[in-house]
Amino acid sequence: MLAALSGTPLSVHLILLAGQVCFASLPVAGRLALVGIPAGVIPLVRTVGAALVFSAIAYRRGALRIDRRDLPFLVLCALLGNVLNQELFIHGLARTTATNAVVIGATIPVFTALAVIVLRKESAQPLRLLGIAVAFGGVAALVGAEDLSLSSEHFAGSLMVLLNALSYGVYLAIVRPLAEKYDPITLLAFMFTAGIPMVAPLGIHAFATTSHVFDLGDVGFLAFLIAVPTVGAYTFVQIGLQRAQASLVAAYIYLQPVFATVGAVLLLDEHVGPRTLVCGGVVLAGVWLAAQSRR
Repeated sequence: MLAALSGTPLSVHLILLAGQVCFASLPVAGRLALVGIPAGVIPLVRTVGAALVFSAIAYRRGALRIDRRDLPFLVLCALLGNVLNQELFIHGLARTTATNAVVIGATIPVFTALAVIVLRKESAQPLRLLGIAVAFGGVAALVGAEDLSLSSEHFAGSLMVLLNALSYGVYLAIVRPLAEKYDPITLLAFMFTAGIPMVAPLGIHAFATTSHVFDLGDVGFLAFLIAVPTVGAYTFVQIGLQRAQASLVAAYIYLQPVFATVGAVLLLDEHVGPRTLVCGGVVLAGVWLAAQSRR
């Protein structure tokens, strides 16, 4: 990791940092939006909005084209990096606190490290295996033995966020060939467009069955969710993937809980107790160990 840090330009670190600030706004703004907006609506609006924005930018740049041979792999990346990532996180967030969601979501680098080992892209170093064990131990302690029941809504929400981390971690491990081949905006345009048919069933059903009357406040929340934790966050991360190692991109995710926790305390009045702080520290320690680059 030290080699990756020292060999990467400052501009790339700033891009990765900005991406995490944008992503950290999601659990806070998402919890506020979920007060009135059904969970299924948010992934559909984010996906359609991002597809339109990225496609318009790519079209103006004359870069809206992709090799047909890459389409199956692109659809897989869209499923892992956009669809499952969004659906699992938003539905999980609706069932747990923003603080818990972001701490558990910080295990993304752990799953990235595990995926590159399983795919034999990198070796199974003892330090990484230790980090994986430590991070998952912290997650288990955060959820708590008293919540480990399938009937517990808190447990269900935490499990969804954990599966979201698995999905996005695998995405980071496999997307690099596409990230190196295509312009970041072009890749995002096609990925979000490919994701629309996948998020449409739940989103349309949520729109059709809700009794909630959407007002200007709801529109503002949805616009923010498209602009900042979607267009902004994915753009910064995709550019980072083009210019830095996947392990370095994933390692920056451990800053996300810091930003999100501050936002949850200030805007959601969530209380961060000693247990959350200790377990969060254990998770981040495991994440840091697991995300180390090759020696």
